[in-house]
Formats: sequence, structure tokens, C-alpha cells
Amino acid sequence: MAANNPFFETFDILGRRYPLPVAGIASETKRRILIDATVLFAKKGYSAVSMKDIAKSIGVKPASLYNHYPGKEALWDAVLEHAAGLYDLYFERLEKQLAEAGTFAEALEVIFREPRKMANAFTCYAFSLVRTEQFRNRKAGELFNRTFLKARLDCLAGLFDRYKLRDLDPEFDSRTAAALILHSVFLAIDAKVHQYLGREPAYDPSPMLEGVERFLRRAGEK
Repeated sequence: MAANNPFFETFDILGRRYPLPVAGIASETKRRILIDATVLFAKKGYSAVSMKDIAKSIGVKPASLYNHYPGKEALWDAVLEHAAGLYDLYFERLEKQLAEAGTFAEALEVIFREPRKMANAFTCYAFSLVRTEQFRNRKAGELFNRTFLKARLDCLAGLFDRYKLRDLDPEFDSRTAAALILHSVFLAIDAKVHQYLGREPAYDPSPMLEGVERFLRRAGEK
């Protein structure tokens, strides 16, 4: 995302600058707390991060955190809410572009090219956090299922149905194709997080993404 996009601003996060959505957070300190807490929770896990760790990360005294949040659980809830707002903004923009696509080929460009603009370190950490904590925390599970699974499956399957791909190929199943795309994207984000952490990804999902894209293009050309 460009820094001058009306939905986004650029922030310095842990010594680097990334474009992030404006989520209606009035205080700059509060914004930094949410950003750094998200990254630390994603890197170490909820239980391994203390309010003292977060305060040290952003360079404030622990007491300053409690001026904004009464405790770690309240901060955790705010992190999840912020992540939900971040991705809701993004998917709202993405789905608007899909609706405006004039052809199936244009829609595929949106599906396979647009997410790369969003794949900066913070958004990858936010996704990784929600995905890994979904089984520990009910709110994280609800967010993952609502935002990353059901809504995205419905959107992509609806797109394929709109272009009547099943009519062109009787063996084509819209929800299976949508699930393949989501699975490929999730693997790509996981690989990116490993790279940010200085680790070698266990799997390169690029061939899978390219294969799914080729399959869909051929289906749309029949």
C-alpha cells in the first residue's frame, strides 16, 4: 500500500517503517503500544510477553501502559480488535476492486497481485498472531474464522459463480478453488514471517500459487 493511500499511514515499527491502516486510534502512544504488542505477541506467544516487555519495546515506563490498558488481557483484546479493523479495511478495498473488475482475467489480477501490496512485516505478524492463537483464545478463533475463512471463502466462491466457471467446466467446484487460494496465501504469509524472523521457510508456496492461478485462467478461458 502506498503511504499516501487515504486508508493508510506510515509508522516506524521496531526500527523499520511500514504502511499501516488508520484505525481511528487518536493517541500516538496507544497506536505504538498496539503495534509493538502485536509483533511481540506474534513472535513469542501471548503467555511469554509481559507488559514490561511491551513497555521496553516502545521505550516507555510500564505505568504508561496502564494509563491506556488496565492489564495484559485488555491489551490483548485491543490487539485483536485492531487486527480485525486492519483486515476489514483491507478486504473491503479488495472486494470493491473485485466487484469493479470488468473481466475474469482482471479479477484474477486483483486476487493474485493485490495481496502482495499488503504483505509487509506488521500485517504478516498480525495474521500469524491470529492464526496461531485461534485455538487458545476464543476471540482470536472467532476473528480468524469470520475474517480469514468464511468471509473470504464466500467472496471468492461467489466470484467464481458469478463468472459461471462451473458451467464451463462441470468438475469445477467454487468453494474448493477458493479454499486452495486461501491455503496458498496462508502458506505464503507463514513463509514471509519465517523470513522476517531470520529463519528458512520449510516450504516455498510460490509454485502452488502459480499453479492455482494457471488453473483458474484456463477455466475462465474455456
